[in-house]
Amino acid sequence: MSLASWRALSARERALVAVAVLIDGSDAQLYLGCDDERSEQLRRAAEELCGLDVDARVAFVGTVLRLALEEGE
Repeated sequence: MSLASWRALSARERALVAVAVLIDGSDAQLYLGCDDERSEQLRRAAEELCGLDVDARVAFVGTVLRLALEEGE
């Protein structure tokens, strides 16, 4: 996963990608591709996140959601 492209997303967008991948990893890219403004960035982030090993992905998603809550977005 490209750290620079991931960090370019806001905390809210990172949380959105994390939840989409957590709920349905295989279709997360499809769902996020419907966003009017940032579809390409969100879709790409979901694709990269889905490429991680499932154990690493679940741990990473949990961390992303916790950090988003801490940032208050």
